Amino acid sequence: MIIDARSLPPDEVLETHVCIVGAGPAGITLALEFANQNFQVCLVESGGFDYDQETQSLLDGVVVGDPYPRLHEGRRRQFGGASHWWGAPNSHKDAGFRCIPLDPIDFEQRDWLPYSGWAINKTDLDPYYERAHQLCKIGPYTYEPEDWEDKRAVRLPFKSDRMTTRISQFGSKTPFTQEYRETIKQSKNITTLLYANVVELETDESTQAVSRLRIVCLSNKQVWLKAKVVILATGGLENARLLLASNRQQPAGLGNQNDLVGRYFMDRPILSAKIIPSNHQLFDLTALYDIYTVRGVPIMGWVKLTEEVIRRERLLNNGAQLFPRPLAHQKEATLALRALISSIREGKSPQDLSKYLSVALQGVDYLVAAGFWAAVRKLPSLQRGDWSYLPYEKRRFSEFEIFYQMEQAPDPNNRVMLSSERDRLGQPKTEVHWRLNRIDIDNARRVQEIWAEEFAKAGYGQLVFSKEGEPLKFEKEAMHHHMGTTRMHVNPKQGVVDANCQVHGIPNLFVASCSVFPTAGYSNPTLTILALSIRVADHVKTLMN
Repeated sequence: MIIDARSLPPDEVLETHVCIVGAGPAGITLALEFANQNFQVCLVESGGFDYDQETQSLLDGVVVGDPYPRLHEGRRRQFGGASHWWGAPNSHKDAGFRCIPLDPIDFEQRDWLPYSGWAINKTDLDPYYERAHQLCKIGPYTYEPEDWEDKRAVRLPFKSDRMTTRISQFGSKTPFTQEYRETIKQSKNITTLLYANVVELETDESTQAVSRLRIVCLSNKQVWLKAKVVILATGGLENARLLLASNRQQPAGLGNQNDLVGRYFMDRPILSAKIIPSNHQLFDLTALYDIYTVRGVPIMGWVKLTEEVIRRERLLNNGAQLFPRPLAHQKEATLALRALISSIREGKSPQDLSKYLSVALQGVDYLVAAGFWAAVRKLPSLQRGDWSYLPYEKRRFSEFEIFYQMEQAPDPNNRVMLSSERDRLGQPKTEVHWRLNRIDIDNARRVQEIWAEEFAKAGYGQLVFSKEGEPLKFEKEAMHHHMGTTRMHVNPKQGVVDANCQVHGIPNLFVASCSVFPTAGYSNPTLTILALSIRVADHVKTLMN
């Protein structure tokens, strides 16, 4: 059943057994796990099925510290949540998201990384990763290159134990943006409440249990929802914001008796470098690092440091993608042509038209070749990939651009707080304090130094990167991977939730999000979010039966 909260009478009181706050990938996963159970579920979503700009504006906030993306970007107050932003090239005509689990070392307490260590380990999560694979409709639960290599695509061999290859798989966003919506609609025990902004969690007199949720529509109409169990699935920023804003009965906010809610905020910086190949043959050796389909599954290889060298050098985790690129003037020509085409489509005359044309003409040889191969790749009979499967197309490339996904060290001073600014509902906006620390910078430089040494030793080419004394070159300062703000720890003085993702001291309040990550790893978080959500659902089912 679908209910538009705007149609309810003012101060209406709804009741359910389990309330899920947020209908993004985590909330959808929880709802699917609860479908057709013998208890009632209410899935509460701030937006509707379609994008709504007024609702989206509730995500605006303030950033203090290093450069950071605007807070409304990368998130969506809409059924499907952040899945509407997913844009990884799943195939030549489909977009999706990257799937890769955290590494075993990511769960460990590392003596060189302060505040590291999860309350669970990788083997605890493995069965849930496998179930998440089914949910994502991707391939088998394996990320070792030998399970995906073929005659055309094999891993790069290196001369030492310092470098290795791992695989990522790609899932389509369609199940989360469309398909699962229909499944949830048809489930008899699930009610989906749309255009319903949860602004406060109220507790009983003991403050040991959430008793009801205050929900406000953009018209300022207020309704209430009583629930026996509440699960927050609104992401790393909004989970912390809601807990902190629920401060009428506990002035510091729910779950914040030890001043931990919102702290240890982490994201994932993307560092950039390039490889100048010593021989053009390198483009023929790197097909595994392209996005292409193996046995029906889109995959892509990563290059990363081995666990042995991470331990030996006391580094943070990391992984990098290789993208072939043309010469600098050819790349500039491509950007100039794109700017011209964009202006024409918008019916505008670009400033400095002659300059754009001049830049584009300087790379006309590359533009013609790129246009030709783009057309060829659309032919239905060809094996799909992005660049590696057509032998002559690779001749137009001159170097590789490297994008490193870097683990950010947890720091209690990187945090989410409540701003003095208010949104249109009168609620405090999110205020993010975020900086990269010396440990992050030193780690990034050492990782690149090892890459340079190993690529040179293997005869692949020269790595060009930021040396000591030069500013690091970022492709993106952050990836909208909002982690750590309700971190997991067995000790309530060191974490907000326990091993079951239950908020310490509040037995009926749970969190399903990467906000529970104590450390970030380098992997995209979605697969781990879904695995944790399935694990939370299993635990809640035992409570309800």
